[in-house]
Amino acid sequence: MIRVLIADDHNVFVEGIESLISGSSEIEVTQRCYNVSSVVESLRSSPIDVILLDISFPHIDDGLGLCEQITRIHPKTKVIALTMHDDASLIKRVVKKGAKGYLLKNTTKTELLQAIRTVHDEKQYFNESIMQILLNDEPRSRKSSVGAGLKPNLTPRESEVLALIAQGLTTQQMAAQLFVSAKAVEFHRSSLLMKFGVPNTALLIKTAMEMHCID
Repeated sequence: MIRVLIADDHNVFVEGIESLISGSSEIEVTQRCYNVSSVVESLRSSPIDVILLDISFPHIDDGLGLCEQITRIHPKTKVIALTMHDDASLIKRVVKKGAKGYLLKNTTKTELLQAIRTVHDEKQYFNESIMQILLNDEPRSRKSSVGAGLKPNLTPRESEVLALIAQGLTTQQMAAQLFVSAKAVEFHRSSLLMKFGVPNTALLIKTAMEMHCID
């Protein structure tokens, strides 16, 4: 069972998110917190697998600080930012603070459950709309070079991961072959998606083949 904590200062929203999760047989809301101190106390008293954190809780700087604190003190607890803000700079700040996922508050039940499962499996979760926001914020030169069909500048490790993705290897298989953690593989996968300007692995392989980055 994946234990979830919802951290939001709006009671009605917390109840709404809990109702979306309640039908799942593998995910359970075990804590509901309406202020920063209650989140800290809850983490001290009971194990939590995933936190759905309103990044404006109660202010953005407080939410970012809490996110950083959680990931530093409780590294096994994964944070998903659940917010109304679709600003690229904020998304990047949240990721730098350690969040493993980013969802807007108009998310669907299917997407919410998928995000929880994904980060619990040590992966990052950013849907297509969030990836597009980040892509649109990339430097003009990078966007234009990808759009013009020029090869993105890949690190040696990214090239290795790209080749293994094209071979159909799983994250765990790639991690074992490269002697790195699954988390490292997912980091390089996310970086590849950003550099090629695509939202998923299928388009990554297609685009990389068209650019002759892989055979």
